[in-house]
Amino acid sequence: MMILPGNYGYLWNSLLLFIGAFVVLFLSLAGERRNILIALGAIFALSSLILTILQTFSGIQVNSSIYLTGYSKLFFIAILVPGILSLIGSTRRPETGQPGLMVFIFLVSMAFMLLAISSYNLLYIFVAFEGVSIPTYVLAAYGKGDEELEAATKYFIVGAFSTGLIIFGISLYYISTGSLFLGAHPLFSNIFYLAMGLLIFGFGFKLAIFPLHGWAIDTYTGTSNPVASFLSTSSKIMTLIVLVNIFFTSPSFFPYLKIVFAIISILTMTFGNVVAISQNNVKRMLAYSSIAQAGYFSMIFLVAGTSVLKFAVVSLFLYALAYGFMKGGSFLGLESLENYDMENFSGMYRRSPAFAISFSILLLSLAGFPGTLGFIGKYFLFLSVLSTGTPMALVVVIFAVLNSVLSFYYYGRVIMYMFWRKGPEGRVRGSYVFYASAFFTVLFGILYFLLFSYAHGVITAATGLFGGL
Repeated sequence: MMILPGNYGYLWNSLLLFIGAFVVLFLSLAGERRNILIALGAIFALSSLILTILQTFSGIQVNSSIYLTGYSKLFFIAILVPGILSLIGSTRRPETGQPGLMVFIFLVSMAFMLLAISSYNLLYIFVAFEGVSIPTYVLAAYGKGDEELEAATKYFIVGAFSTGLIIFGISLYYISTGSLFLGAHPLFSNIFYLAMGLLIFGFGFKLAIFPLHGWAIDTYTGTSNPVASFLSTSSKIMTLIVLVNIFFTSPSFFPYLKIVFAIISILTMTFGNVVAISQNNVKRMLAYSSIAQAGYFSMIFLVAGTSVLKFAVVSLFLYALAYGFMKGGSFLGLESLENYDMENFSGMYRRSPAFAISFSILLLSLAGFPGTLGFIGKYFLFLSVLSTGTPMALVVVIFAVLNSVLSFYYYGRVIMYMFWRKGPEGRVRGSYVFYASAFFTVLFGILYFLLFSYAHGVITAATGLFGGL
């Protein structure tokens, strides 16, 4: 009897990750050959990415809860790219723990991320979201050192608290609408607004927006660099898109949504950048920079219900992809160092010109320097928000530009140390994935029109955004 997968065949990008995860796990029972297992995991993840790029999602409804569009496709790519970089970058980790389990967790987490952002039922979203959260609690402790265990414990405690808020928000959403599907019309407005507020707080912890960011600093700093790269990129992008799906299908909440996220955006980007200035530990500086980036991402909610929605989605994709390269690559670059103090970066150009140039490119891209993909992403994101034509959008964009200028100070400080300060002797070797991140940041920064045209074509060909709701 032949089994016909039907529309579920469009979920092969997720199924490949699940299959790869269990293949790696079973093979690890025969021997923990670290590089082989990581390479095998990377092959499955790359296959999923290639399949995603080749697939056409024109409003494919897998079932009543999963809806695949070009919008889904774009952010599958934005999640998979930094996830693959983080997985490959973990080959430089010392021989600790069980590499088979680590690769298993990476792949399972990415698979659930893809399911979470393509779901339009809050129960599905919650299950998929926890399918990401629970494995990453384990991943944060990978290495079993004191710092990793402390970081994982803090991450778990905050994660459990945010999960409680999410469940409470979902229950109130159901009470107020009588449905778990996104886009349901609220019957009891006050309860509905309370549900939306709880969901902002619950998912806001995962997105690490101010003032719900505290766990992220200790977790990113305390865990290994590949895990910090994964949590600060793929996990954050997934959370953002889940929030976009929830709130962009709730038009009755739009007036409050824009006010709330205008405030959140300004406070988050300003706090992250101001505190990052005083950091002498580069890894901790990158952690605070991640908070600031969450503030820039939060600007997307100001375009809800406007005519620039498709342009904004394309812009968000460009910035999310840029963020995956520049933030993920920056954390992975630190794998070459044992000490992350600013002084240890002194004279880096003399010790390793390739490392200094690559790290400088990624930092400049984070700041939004012209010629990099980070600049392109910020430019189009800011432009899409400004195109809404509201005074509130103008104020937020002004703060965003000022914060971007402010970030040049602390990023430039690291670059100054690498190029113009004398430092210790000894060569530093960066990883190929670190160099590749810097290379693609510049390449796509120059050839950005190819990415923009591709993303615009994918969105235009789709039958509808946000599940066609």
